[in-house]
Formats: sequence, structure tokens, C-alpha cells
Amino acid sequence: MPYLVVLAVSAVGLAVGAILPALRHPIYPLGLAVRHQVAGWHCAAARLVGLAPSYRGGPGYWPARDADLDGIACEAWPRR
Repeated sequence: MPYLVVLAVSAVGLAVGAILPALRHPIYPLGLAVRHQVAGWHCAAARLVGLAPSYRGGPGYWPARDADLDGIACEAWPRR
């Protein structure tokens, strides 16, 4: 039963961690701003919320996620 409490607290923490910063993004509507914040965590999260790949200046683009600095973040790489 304690694991359910930890899971619930973690879920609330993640939700608050995405919503509060999103309120500071007046550029995007709230739903898109939350998805933009989640996309900043890592590329798997960006794919999960449907914002990958993302282009410079658009929602979901974070410079830290643009590995080759071409203006496309979280782009798919060909398998080798």
C-alpha cells in the first residue's frame, strides 16, 4: 500500500511540475503550453505528447534537444 502513496505523490508532482511553468507561457494556450513543458524533459516525453520532431520557434522545441543544431529537436535518427 505505501507504493500507491508514493505513486500518487509522484503523479501529482509531475502534474504540478508541468502546469505551473506552463502558466508562464502566454504564447501558447494552456494545453499546448503544458505539452511544451513536458517536451522539455526529454525526447521520449516529446514523442509521447506528440511534439516531436519540433522546429525552432515552435511548440516543443528546446535547444538542448537539438543535437546537431539544425533547428529540429528530437528528430528521428536512422538506425545503423
